[in-house]
Amino acid sequence: MPRRLKLTWQPGTDGRTGRWRRKYKKKVYYFSGGRGKSDRQAYDAALAEWEKLKLRIDAEAPKPHQADYERAILEWEAVLTWCRKHYDEEMADISVAKLDSLRRGLSASKPKPLAIEDSFAGQFDRSIRYPELGEAIANIVEFAEEAMKSTGSDYLDGIPGAEEYVAASKEFFDSLQGSNRKTVVVPNPRAWDEPDPLKVEQAVWRDRLDVMERTTIPPDRTLQAHVECFAKDKEAAVAAGELSAGRVYTLRLHLTHFMEWLGHETPVVEINSKTLNDYRVELLQKVETNDWSRPTAKDRLGSVKSFVRWLWQVEAIPLLPRILDTKSKALEISRPSPEIVTYSKEEISTLLTKASRRTKLYILLALNCSMTQKDIADLQTSEVDWETGRIVRKRSKTRDFDSVPEVSYVLWPETLRLLDQERNPVDSGPVLLNANGRRLWYEEVADDGQLQKIDNVRSAFDRLRRKVKISKPFKSLKKTSATFIRSNKEYASLERLFLGHAPQSMSDRHYAQTPQALLDAAIVWLREEYNVE
Repeated sequence: MPRRLKLTWQPGTDGRTGRWRRKYKKKVYYFSGGRGKSDRQAYDAALAEWEKLKLRIDAEAPKPHQADYERAILEWEAVLTWCRKHYDEEMADISVAKLDSLRRGLSASKPKPLAIEDSFAGQFDRSIRYPELGEAIANIVEFAEEAMKSTGSDYLDGIPGAEEYVAASKEFFDSLQGSNRKTVVVPNPRAWDEPDPLKVEQAVWRDRLDVMERTTIPPDRTLQAHVECFAKDKEAAVAAGELSAGRVYTLRLHLTHFMEWLGHETPVVEINSKTLNDYRVELLQKVETNDWSRPTAKDRLGSVKSFVRWLWQVEAIPLLPRILDTKSKALEISRPSPEIVTYSKEEISTLLTKASRRTKLYILLALNCSMTQKDIADLQTSEVDWETGRIVRKRSKTRDFDSVPEVSYVLWPETLRLLDQERNPVDSGPVLLNANGRRLWYEEVADDGQLQKIDNVRSAFDRLRRKVKISKPFKSLKKTSATFIRSNKEYASLERLFLGHAPQSMSDRHYAQTPQALLDAAIVWLREEYNVE
């Protein structure tokens, strides 16, 4: 059965080559046809370009009821900003919940009509604010005639709502005393002239929001505007190779939560020590309810602290909140010490026996040279001495730090042989590439804002783990070698050097030379411990 094409081929005329086309929402889009209709590679490229373009078109096109949702979101944002400024925690919690509901509703491809309970005005609708009241009133009306007959109270005529009130009073007292008595408490007629509390509350809120609107600060001074500037600075660092795309994506994620908690339109000058401490309490509540782990809460708070320090550095806020003083521990969230997971010798033997040639190379590089997936992907041809059988490099994670040592690892014969067999034939660039000629590990943020991460080393190792039924992660391989070195009295002092960590003592940093011969001996000893063949 022939495959179904998502694009239509348009033959060329007057000697011109043809092209692929797609009609979408009454508009036609064209894409390169390459060498012709049978050019599969050109079609795949055109299809990929179309799918990327479609995402952008759909994102820009207004959705059903979008204006209603955006209007409601803006109003709830203003409410949240007022609440955070005036410490109205109850309404702030309601605002956060409503904003979350509205944003999720708007993110759907076809949003449903905006529900009255999701609008701010709906908070002052009696049937929504007190949903049980409707049923109570229905019961009162049904009971009213019978109650009035039993009381014989003609003097209540002319008082608006008196009959219903009498009936409700009787029902209330009967429920308390369990009696069927016929006497009731007659209300004070003046109470019926008092204004509706909900309407008073609504008028108060309208006045608050009107004042906020009149005192609105310029958009470039809001929290949302500065988060965008902060993210752009970090994206520039990604382009310069100083930061990973994944780190910027994580920062955006963390700061988005901070904005949703504090309010997008909050002036950054209002961020102070109490704001940061309140946010820490919010994160700890997430930990207490098991929504997040302590490491997650700690990382999110760390991102916010970094952002606020940046605000001070670029003079967006006049003073750095005192709670961020380097000596202050008020914003700390403790993180439990992680359990160190290592492999047994038997498990290492099983992995090496069952692994394919390429996956076996990944395992050997981790055991032999303390490499992670990213280290393997970043390994450059210039860092391998093929004649002496060595890899000389800094860890990918900390290569920009002067204090981190450049470590020379002597390669086991098996590691060198497989590395030579699997190497990229080009004399420069990464030593190892995947089957498509791309890097083994990379991450990027797609046009739709989602993080795309490719990790060929982990994927290959996960397939092997499932095959041999071992659940331990790839990073535990280097930890296993480091643990073996630390357990040997002769080599115990080499653990940090083997891991590529910065030296801790003054003598190691400034006076002692790298014990290369001892490190070589430790690495050879590791091979014997693993019984690598």
